[in-house]
Amino acid sequence: MPKLINNSDFKEDNSYNKKAYEFINKHLPVTYVDLTIACILKKGHAAPSKALIRNVRNKTIFRNDILLALVEVAVENKEAIEQIKLLTSN
Repeated sequence: MPKLINNSDFKEDNSYNKKAYEFINKHLPVTYVDLTIACILKKGHAAPSKALIRNVRNKTIFRNDILLALVEVAVENKEAIEQIKLLTSN
């Protein structure tokens, strides 16, 4: 298995990257990989490997399209949690 090379072009100081990773750290569900693949397939793109999604999540590899899908999955999860809280608060 080839060694992963850290992406030296990744710049954490980009505010949108930092905010995106903070958001997914807080709201991404544990079962995010399959949900992310489904989100990417829904857009009509080819499905990336599960390892690639995990590497983007762990900041080993940087790909905007996968990061966007991770954020969308986190938003859906956050909204679902808020809906559950609202329905069970009665």
